[in-house]
Amino acid sequence: MTDWLKYEWEWNEREAVFQVDMQYWELLPTLAYSQLVFVSVAPREPESIAFSRAEERRANALQHLLAEQIEDAAIFVGGIGMKDLIQFYFYTSDDALIHRVSAICRAETKLRVTCGHVAEPDYATYYCLLFPDDAKLQSVENAAFIRSVQHRDGDLNLIRRIRLTMAFVSEEACDAFVSEIPRLGFTVGGRESIGNTTHPYRIELNGFSTLKLSDLNRCTARAINGALPYGGVLDHLNAEFINRH
Repeated sequence: MTDWLKYEWEWNEREAVFQVDMQYWELLPTLAYSQLVFVSVAPREPESIAFSRAEERRANALQHLLAEQIEDAAIFVGGIGMKDLIQFYFYTSDDALIHRVSAICRAETKLRVTCGHVAEPDYATYYCLLFPDDAKLQSVENAAFIRSVQHRDGDLNLIRRIRLTMAFVSEEACDAFVSEIPRLGFTVGGRESIGNTTHPYRIELNGFSTLKLSDLNRCTARAINGALPYGGVLDHLNAEFINRH
């Protein structure tokens, strides 16, 4: 059983696509796999800025081969993909498997492949890099919102007003957050309280962004991370609609 999530986020100041098997959030500490194995795949020519189609197929075949090799002795937890780099991440405690993976990587001649391993008993790569925090998870909602605008023939490239509704457990937490709003680059749009919810106290933030995913992700991340110390969450996203001309 798997529970794969794909989301887009920046990695080393570059746009990347993350994939993570969410099922291991609770399972991983029970498996006693203390070694992280990481495999990096790049185009054969160092000056290439992207994989060719043939290289993409080759990289996918390599991933499937590695998955077959680790099936009974390790777990594949996720990966990161960019135009000119793919990283795969596994956990294991089997030294023989690490040697097999290393041999497969050395044998690949059509791509530049490197691999390594490191002791990681706290699974930091999975929990801190691959598994999404609230800001990263919001990027999935952001992508869906952008698709809905595209479906209505909206323009994604123009800067427009973004409205974010932040929700808090208490009125005191909401009040404390207000002082943070200018520092985060937003203005206050309005406040309200609603019943029958765990976070009844709401405040609307106004900001500006394009609807390019990387720009919108940065916008929502500022609000989410700014509200986090006060127990706040992003409840709703909306934006002015601008027709594509």
